[in-house]
Amino acid sequence: MVIAVVIGAVCVTAAASLVSPTHKVTASPRVSFDVDKAESADRNRPRAALQLASLEAAIDAKGENNAVGLAKRFEKIGYDLDRVRDDGHYVPRIFLARLPNDLHSVPEVELKKTVFFKTMLPLVLQENERILADRKRLIRLRVEKNLGNKLEARDRLWLAVLAERYKVKDESISELLRRVDVVPPSLAMAQAAEESGWGTSRFAQVGNALFGQWTTAGGDGLIPEDRPEGMDHKVRKFGTLTQSVAAYMRNLNTHRAYREFRRERQNDRKKGNALDGYDLAATLSSYSARGTEYISSIRSIIDANALRALDEAKLSRTALRDPAA
Repeated sequence: MVIAVVIGAVCVTAAASLVSPTHKVTASPRVSFDVDKAESADRNRPRAALQLASLEAAIDAKGENNAVGLAKRFEKIGYDLDRVRDDGHYVPRIFLARLPNDLHSVPEVELKKTVFFKTMLPLVLQENERILADRKRLIRLRVEKNLGNKLEARDRLWLAVLAERYKVKDESISELLRRVDVVPPSLAMAQAAEESGWGTSRFAQVGNALFGQWTTAGGDGLIPEDRPEGMDHKVRKFGTLTQSVAAYMRNLNTHRAYREFRRERQNDRKKGNALDGYDLAATLSSYSARGTEYISSIRSIIDANALRALDEAKLSRTALRDPAA
């Protein structure tokens, strides 16, 4: 009897550990957001990604949260976007919690843009890595079901949690595979640049808000200075840049306004084509009230900064050790 009680307790604990925390719902006039905390967004992330890059700790300890200092650190460790573009060089696992606080005062436009993109790229790749881990597990479960095999209890529970997170009511693996997929880095970084003013906006600096996501009056957010009279929305705040990126990708992967985005991405998958941020940008006219003008802006950023060449970028396999730390 004692053994049975112990086994039962273990099972209950294991099940509880798999369940996602309560979703927090936010909304804007065009879209709504269903966001999990980034740190619980994926339990299959690689072990190396769980380690905080020592570069961030070094910057915090020395008070070097400025663009020039960060650019020098990037250079010292050999982090070069041209090498990533041309040679397929791995991107170091540098996951900064916030942007440099002086980006707005950097006179050199290229320096500002380079620091912004070098900060953003690892964050985007990290979230894509987490999503791909779920996608691979989904594909394995689909194979199991197609072979007529019964899914294990832990897999059924995981599938139920994932379906809730991605707003799929019937736990359809086919529909989940349409939603559980990556966002090309070129698209994510261009939208972040556009929505945050290259990381200089008050929302980005104070609230780590990179993608202009809204929350309700009672939500944790910043009030826009130019908010129209009669409206009570806020721009949602995030504890870290990682959480902002995770919320953005969850939004594209779940909201009805972006069904065309998911459909075109799935078509590319079926054809065996590489996902292209420039092409997929055409599906996001609902992201902004500017419509086609917004799409043109995003594509211009992608072109002007050679971001398409970063769509195939990969994170390094091991956590970074900053030699200057």
